[in-house]
Amino acid sequence: MIRLAVAGALGRMGRCVLECALRDPNFTIVAGYVTYADLKKHQVLRIGEHEVPLCDTWIGSCDVLIDFTVGDGTLVWLPICERERVPMVIGATGHDAAGLAQIHEAAKRIAIVKDSNFSLGIAVVRGILGEVARRLGTGYDVEIVETHHRGKVDAPSGTALMLADEVVRAVGTPFPENEHRMVHGRRGQTGSRPAGQIGIHAVRMGEVVGQHEVHFSGAGETITLRHTAHLRETFAMGALRAARWIVGQSPGIFTMGDVVVVG
Repeated sequence: MIRLAVAGALGRMGRCVLECALRDPNFTIVAGYVTYADLKKHQVLRIGEHEVPLCDTWIGSCDVLIDFTVGDGTLVWLPICERERVPMVIGATGHDAAGLAQIHEAAKRIAIVKDSNFSLGIAVVRGILGEVARRLGTGYDVEIVETHHRGKVDAPSGTALMLADEVVRAVGTPFPENEHRMVHGRRGQTGSRPAGQIGIHAVRMGEVVGQHEVHFSGAGETITLRHTAHLRETFAMGALRAARWIVGQSPGIFTMGDVVVVG
């Protein structure tokens, strides 16, 4: 049995991970971590017949922590996991450069799976996207459109940025060195579209779980790769798969691509 803790337990994804973990015989839930403000309102999280204890401070005794907080939330639990040598699965997005640097530094001492999207489908799309971009070359315009529910707090999505990075890695220098090539929406007299530009557009509406489209448009044709997540459980099950895989791994930083290929 893998002793599991989940940070961001009261959020959409955190609760979903806990619900799925309760049905998975590989896991026993140690705690759901929340903020002090949330803990004053909720001491336990009731899921069906189960009660998950909520905490705002570390209680230890877990084999892996799944983090579905926000960018700053990750940095609360990261040094604790580093100190306790507990591997992490980081699904939170919105980390700034300093936060990313802290994550990579911690990965010298603990194993971390960090990804912006834990669906197996996106892992496969990511794997083939670079090949598509290489084969098409620089003569095709690239536009990325991502759609999420109205409650998502960051834009564009981490997955959209990751997909853009895969395209640029295939045909040139990766971000952030070439971040000037990326434009977020357009307005006013923008002039002709410059060669090599990647447009990223964020749509926020309703209860859309998540959709990402990568469009390659050239002379007389357009190719579109589209991934649509119909259920939030898609990401939760992927995060649990990553949690099973990361336990016992040597220090380093990994993605769902590593999880899907290796395990």
